[in-house]
Amino acid sequence: MSANNMEPRHETAEIILAEANELFYSKGYEKTSMREIAERVGISKAAMYHHFENKEEILYTLCTQGGEMMDESMQRAIARNEESGASIREQLTDILFEYTTTYLQQKNFNKILLHDIESLPEEKKRVIQEYEKVNVHRLQNYLKRMMDRGHMRPCELTSLTFTVFASVHWLYFWFRPDGGLGLRSVVENIADVFWNGLKPKNG
Repeated sequence: MSANNMEPRHETAEIILAEANELFYSKGYEKTSMREIAERVGISKAAMYHHFENKEEILYTLCTQGGEMMDESMQRAIARNEESGASIREQLTDILFEYTTTYLQQKNFNKILLHDIESLPEEKKRVIQEYEKVNVHRLQNYLKRMMDRGHMRPCELTSLTFTVFASVHWLYFWFRPDGGLGLRSVVENIADVFWNGLKPKNG
């Protein structure tokens, strides 16, 4: 197949994913049919199968795309901050702000992940869950390095790491961009709460 023929397929596949994303978000995975997705895209149901084997593959692709974006966001933020020379409070704020911004931009993915991941077979669920595990370990290792360097007081890392993630993940349920609170301000307050409990006694 020539590059010219591949490009339209790629564009159509992206449109299929975008429309399926909206339908899974509004109706749920189980109640959305391949025919409905095809109608939204403006192609035949048969044409859908040139791009995706079935509805499960579409869901799996959406979940892996979202997982990759979250992983890249955390990795990028930690790498940028760790050697920046900024204070740990500033580093935490920036890391959480970038991660949270990416997380909230994927609101459809978050809802789909919360409600529809059980529709995937176990081997595919494990792949998606691995993204979360990698991110947890990435943040946990960063916090450990900060403790080892004396920038934070020692504490139990597992509970700390999951508490940090919980504080930003719950924003999905209550934060509204038009609600009067700015995201940066919210994240700064979250980081401030953690920092005041983590800074060394002589800090």
